[in-house]
Amino acid sequence: MRRRTSLAAAIALGTAWAAAACGIPSNKDPEVIDDAPTNFGESSGTAAEVFEPTSEAGETVGNFLKAPAGDPASRDDRLNLFTASHTEQFSDAATGIRLLDDIVISVDGGSNPIESANVTVTGTIIGLYLDDGSVRMGTPTAYEETFMLKRDGGLSDIWEFQSQPSQVTLDYQQFLTAYTESPLYFQADQSELLVPDLRWIYDDLEAETGRRLLLDWLLRGPSDLVGQSARSAIPTGTTGKTSPRDGRVEVDLQLGEPIDDRDVQEAMAAQVAWSLGLADGFSLIADGETIAEGTLENWRDWNAIPENLPQTAYFIADGAVWEYTAEGVVTTTASADHPWVGFAAEGLREVAIGSADQLAAVVADSSGDVLQTGPTDAALGAVTGLGTSLVDPQWHPESALIVVSDGVPTVVDPNTRTVVQPFTVGESVTAMALSADGRRLAYVEGGHAWVVPLIVDLDQNIQTGEPRRIGTDVEDVTDIAWGSENYLWVAGQRGNDTLFNIALDNSRTMVQPGTSGLVFSEVAANPADPVESNLNRGDPVLAVANQTLYRIHTASGPEGVSNGTTPVGGTAPFTVLQSE
Repeated sequence: MRRRTSLAAAIALGTAWAAAACGIPSNKDPEVIDDAPTNFGESSGTAAEVFEPTSEAGETVGNFLKAPAGDPASRDDRLNLFTASHTEQFSDAATGIRLLDDIVISVDGGSNPIESANVTVTGTIIGLYLDDGSVRMGTPTAYEETFMLKRDGGLSDIWEFQSQPSQVTLDYQQFLTAYTESPLYFQADQSELLVPDLRWIYDDLEAETGRRLLLDWLLRGPSDLVGQSARSAIPTGTTGKTSPRDGRVEVDLQLGEPIDDRDVQEAMAAQVAWSLGLADGFSLIADGETIAEGTLENWRDWNAIPENLPQTAYFIADGAVWEYTAEGVVTTTASADHPWVGFAAEGLREVAIGSADQLAAVVADSSGDVLQTGPTDAALGAVTGLGTSLVDPQWHPESALIVVSDGVPTVVDPNTRTVVQPFTVGESVTAMALSADGRRLAYVEGGHAWVVPLIVDLDQNIQTGEPRRIGTDVEDVTDIAWGSENYLWVAGQRGNDTLFNIALDNSRTMVQPGTSGLVFSEVAANPADPVESNLNRGDPVLAVANQTLYRIHTASGPEGVSNGTTPVGGTAPFTVLQSE
C-alpha cells in the first residue's frame, strides 16, 4: 500500500542471507525505547533560567520541581537552595529523575500562609530521565506528595522545605523546554557506519561542560536498544577527558586495552566526532599518542544519511512514477539524474530505488502482487518464492532487498531474484520503513507502530532484536516513515489528531497541525540532516489522505499537491537517499 525512503544499497550479494529473530509481542505491554537527541555543540548563549524558593508557597514548590534541570554535577546544590539545612541528601543520580506531567499544585487553605504551609502536588509519573542522558518512558502512574514548608513569619520571607520527595522529580514540561536531543553514535558491527543512540542534554550548559558529559556517556557504551545492532569501538574500561587547545578540542583517552588496529582507531574517531559534534576540529589522543585529527566532516560518510538531500520526492499516478520538487509536480518527464521518473507498468503499485539506480517495483496482476527488480535502464525480472500480497519494498545497505510478503518482512537476493528468508517478526505486518543505517526497522502491526533493531553478522546475515512500541497512545496506525535519525512519522489516531512525529524513546510526541478530519493511509519523508542540531524532520514530507496527495508543512496544515490547478490523486509516495 505504499512507499518509503528507499535506501542506497550495494547491488552485489556475494553471500547467502539468513534471517532469524524474536517475534513481535502481540499481547504484552509495550516496552520503551531508550532515547536521545541530535547534535550538541556550543551552549545556547542565553542565560539559563534559575528556579529558587520565593515568598509564595505554591510557586516555591513549582520551582523545586523545575530545579533538577541543568548540569547534573550541581543538581543537589540547586535543590538544597530550597532546604533549611542546605545539606540534604537526595536520591542517587543512578536511580534517574522522575518525569512528572499533568501537575496540579494546591496549598492547604487555598492561600499563602504566614509561617507554615502544606503544599500537595498531584500528577502523573510518565518516565525517567537517566544519568546517561537517556529517557525511559513507562506505564503512567499516579503521583501525590505533600511538602511541608516553613519560614520566619513575614509575608516577604522565602519558604524553606522541611520534607523532600524520596526521589528527585522533574516537571516534564520543563524537561521538554530545557533539554535538547544529542545522540551518541556507535559502530554498526565492522562497517564504516554509525548508528545513533538517542540521548538528551540540558541545552544551556557551557560547551566544555557539555562535551565532558557527552564523552562520559559515550564511554559507558550503547543503550540496550542500540547495543543489539551496534557496538562501541572504544574499549570497555576506557576513561577520558576533553579540553580546549588552540581553538580545537583535545579528547584524551586512557584506553581499557591497547588498540593498534588503524580501522578501529578510525571508528573510535568517528564515534567521538559525531557524538561530541566536533565540527570545528579536534585531536583524539589515546594512551598519549595522537591517533586522529580533523573535523566531523572528515567522518561525514560514516552517517548513512547523506548531506544536501534535494527537496524531492516521488509518487505513482496513472501507472507511472512522477516527481515532486519544491517548485511543484513534474510529471513523467525522465531525466539523466533521476532515470526512474517516468517508469511505468500496468498495475504499478509501489517503487523503491537503491544504489546504482536499482529499481524494485510491486506490480499487481491477475494472480496477485509481483515484485520486480533490476536496473532502471534494463528490463526487470520477477522475484520468485514470494506471496501474493506485497508491501513496501526496501533496499538494505548490506546488498539486500526487504519486502513485506503476506504480512511477513522477507529478505530477497536482488541478484538471483529469490527469497532468502523471512524475518520472524510477526505475521500481519501492514507497513514498514527501514532506517538509512539499515539497523532499525519500523513497522506497523495490529494498528500499532513498532521499531526493531536489525543485527547484521560478519557473514551479512540479518537477524532481528527485541521490538519496542512507538507512540503508545496512538491507535489505528496505518503507516510510518523516518523523519530523522531518531523520529518517526506515524499516521494513526489519537482523539482528533491523525499525524504525529514521535521520538524513538517516546519522550516527545509532536502533533502535526491541521490534520483533523484527514485519515492518512500513506506517508513518506526525507530524513533530516543529522549534522543540523535539533532537526526532527526533513523535507519534503508527502502523505496520502482521502485519496488525495498532500505535502506536510512544519507549522501549517497539509497542502494538497496539484499538477497546475488539478489536484493529484497520487499514491505510494517515496524518497531516495541520493545527495545532489
